[in-house]
Amino acid sequence: MNQFQRYKLLAVIIIGISLSCTEAYELKTESFESLLVVEATITDELKRQEVKLSKTLQLESNAPNNVTNARVWIESSNGTKFNFDHDEAGLYRSLTAFKAQLNETYTLNITLSDGNSYVSTAEILPQPTALETINAALVTVNGEQGIQVFANSSSTINSASYFKYDYEETYKIDVPQYSALDLNPINVEEVGGSYYYELELTPKLNDVRSCYSTNESTDINLVSLNESQNNFVEQFPVRFIKSDNGILRERYSILVKQYVQSFEAYNFYKILKKLGTVENIFTENQPGFIQGNLSSTTNVQEKIIGFFQVSSVSTKRIFFNHSDFNIPKPPYLYECIYYDDLDYNDRTTQDGDRNDFALIFGLLNAGTFKYYSGQHPLYSLVSVECADCTSFSSTVIPEFWEE
Repeated sequence: MNQFQRYKLLAVIIIGISLSCTEAYELKTESFESLLVVEATITDELKRQEVKLSKTLQLESNAPNNVTNARVWIESSNGTKFNFDHDEAGLYRSLTAFKAQLNETYTLNITLSDGNSYVSTAEILPQPTALETINAALVTVNGEQGIQVFANSSSTINSASYFKYDYEETYKIDVPQYSALDLNPINVEEVGGSYYYELELTPKLNDVRSCYSTNESTDINLVSLNESQNNFVEQFPVRFIKSDNGILRERYSILVKQYVQSFEAYNFYKILKKLGTVENIFTENQPGFIQGNLSSTTNVQEKIIGFFQVSSVSTKRIFFNHSDFNIPKPPYLYECIYYDDLDYNDRTTQDGDRNDFALIFGLLNAGTFKYYSGQHPLYSLVSVECADCTSFSSTVIPEFWEE
């Protein structure tokens, strides 16, 4: 469940759904209050920092409700002002790269196009703590075998107590039915609602055999050393991947990000994590509105969802293959659908079978199938995801990639 869905759940609680049992219930919005949602974390990384603004949605809606045309800026205790500009889809980026500094406080300011203004409390950068190592091991979780990625960190030096872990995973994909040739209809004519065409096999302009996909974490992974007997993080499980997950089929990499948090930020995300399933809505002890650290300067009664945090960050990356753990090669990410030995000369159904001539044109023209073998007049086609990885991914090799 992503952040957007969690905030939708928060909106459900805010508008006052009250249920006395856990029987099946069709959720509908009886009343609705549009609330500002703020997702903002600035770090000690030198980069263009980001702030995401949106509005809560009614339950019946799934489309994002992004906030545009807002003024966003951050002020530091030394008097520096960092202005942000709207980039896309409610995302605001600082005009210049900067990083949070120790012993300085930072305040987020927002003014919407309707004139309503909001401000955060002054937040300070926690002392940095290094993410020392990450490692992966073959484990069994809830009866399922898979690869578990762990994080390890020590806070002995600066006594950091609260941590949040995110990750960015990238994996290589090789399509199983690649051909260096493309099959294309040419000289197409439409006569009486039917299409007549010729077929041409031509070399592919680009190699679309291998692609690289990247996903970002959506779970909330938190650690409090105050709730453990150690003053360090040891083998904290960040990401579990089932052994039969297709993302392990070729080569896999994960970048783990460790954020050192304040107690207030940790507590906010801890509550948000508890609301991360629909079942929490149907409990008798609903936690109600989560108070963040943002408030309205134009309407003191207005509620704002979100938290502005300043965090120190440390990252580590590892690569591995399924063979490193002696597990079978996982199945391909997509089911491959085949049409073998399609006959270009078969142009009727009166012989008791399909009209291959019409079928070939329909499949190729729709772009849902690609050529993978055969020659005139017999051709074999396969669903596009199994022959051309650019149908769902990118051939651009990430700068960090290692084979």
